This record gives sequence, C-alpha cells and structure tokens, in this order.
Amino acid sequence: MFIDEEKACCCGHDHDEGKNDCECGCDCGCSCDENETGDSIITMTDTETGEEYSFVIADDFAFEDEHYCVLVTMEDEREPEMVITKVVTMEDGSEGLMSLDDAEYDRVYAEYERLCEEDTDEDEGDEEEE
Repeated sequence: MFIDEEKACCCGHDHDEGKNDCECGCDCGCSCDENETGDSIITMTDTETGEEYSFVIADDFAFEDEHYCVLVTMEDEREPEMVITKVVTMEDGSEGLMSLDDAEYDRVYAEYERLCEEDTDEDEGDEEEE
C-alpha cells in the first residue's frame, strides 16, 4: 500500500495546489490537510484494489537508518487501529509511505513500543521532580 503520490509529501500531508507552506513544520513545501481537531490527515490507496483509506498521522520515528510513520485509522464505525509505515523514495524521486511485511512490522513495532515506554518513563520522572 502506498500513499497517493499526487496528494502527499514526505510528511504524509495532502498537497493543496497553489500553496507552498506546510503547517506541520517539515519544510517540505506543501500545505497540510488537517481535520477539525488539528490532526494531520493522509489518504492511502491500496495498489492492488484501488481502495482508499484515511489515517491520522499519530507519530513518526527513525529506526535502523529508516524513517517510519505511525498512522491511526479514521473509520467512524470501527475501533481505531494503528498502522506503521515506512517512508520510501518513489520511482519519480518523491517520498511516499509503504506498508511493511510481517517480519519488519514485528521488529519495528517492538522498537516503537520501547520508545513509547521510554517516553512514559521520562514523563513520570519529570513529574516526580516537580
């Protein structure tokens, strides 16, 4: 599954034609599509079925010299689900997002959990100092 190259940049934000500012601060030169709560929204297209899915960009992180984005589904009728994707360079030189195979997903998910636990531990330490 790839992000729609016509609608997105390296940060996963939708391009708004004619604007060259990105509200997420990534300096990519695009304009961000945000929902009413200010969350950044991307639309990904399944390359096999053509079906489109919308996600909120929840987080991003680097691991083993790769960059990953944490996405959360936006379907109203279902429980939100988290998906981790890798930032890749497309054939035309632009950046997009690609889904991970099972082995890579397990390894990257374990690292993301470790990072979240580390952040939680740091936050708890900060509260104790105050």
